[in-house]
Amino acid sequence: MSPGPFKIVALWCWYRGAGFHGYQRQQALRTVQGELLSGFTAAGLSRNPVVAGRTDRGVSARMQVLSGRLERDATPEAMVARLNAVLPEDLGLHLAREAPPGFHAAWSATSKEYRYALPAGEAGDLGRLQQAAALIPGTHDFKVFHFKSSQQKPRTVTSVEVLSTAAGASVRFIGEGFARHMVRMLVGGLTAVAQGRVPLEVFAEGLTSQRNFYCPTAPPEPLTLWSVGYPPEIDPFTAAERSGFSWPAG
Repeated sequence: MSPGPFKIVALWCWYRGAGFHGYQRQQALRTVQGELLSGFTAAGLSRNPVVAGRTDRGVSARMQVLSGRLERDATPEAMVARLNAVLPEDLGLHLAREAPPGFHAAWSATSKEYRYALPAGEAGDLGRLQQAAALIPGTHDFKVFHFKSSQQKPRTVTSVEVLSTAAGASVRFIGEGFARHMVRMLVGGLTAVAQGRVPLEVFAEGLTSQRNFYCPTAPPEPLTLWSVGYPPEIDPFTAAERSGFSWPAG
């Protein structure tokens, strides 16, 4: 059987969220998807790729993954060059790879990693921050920690790590999937504990028995979608490529 006219490609996209009203296209607002679609049109590519997950207003992405079809005689590398020539300076494509048949940026994903930057003055007591962070991994309902517009169901967070940085701290979340504003509300709860405004026991009960408490939603700008994970046998990007990426200057 001869191959069809198209092949599946995976695109590694990055953006700085401060200038965008989120990923999803919205009329009269500047969004990542809107700029990408304009870029595809300007580059002569009539495609609307699928995204691994939408990000909110102000949230950045070090590694956002898209998937779509590309004419079989075209190369992913040429597509990246054509698009980057017309995309704005706060949005770009890092890599493109031909993906296995059936690869889907969202449905094939098995994990996402987010990082939230906390300045030293907002991180609070690092010991208490680490104590609270250690309570999060596992499968929980998390309904106290996400907007009610998201489906209420158990979600699994596999790892939460507090990393010291020159500017303060970074909280690293890895999980199978996150509800709307879930990472930001978890950060809000963590910092409330670290700053002494919420007892550790109250935060713990929010996780284990869904006891409601005032849980602030942390601002979106310090949040970054760091990476999207896929099973090794279909991952379009190598471990070296994932670890070696540096943000473009700007």
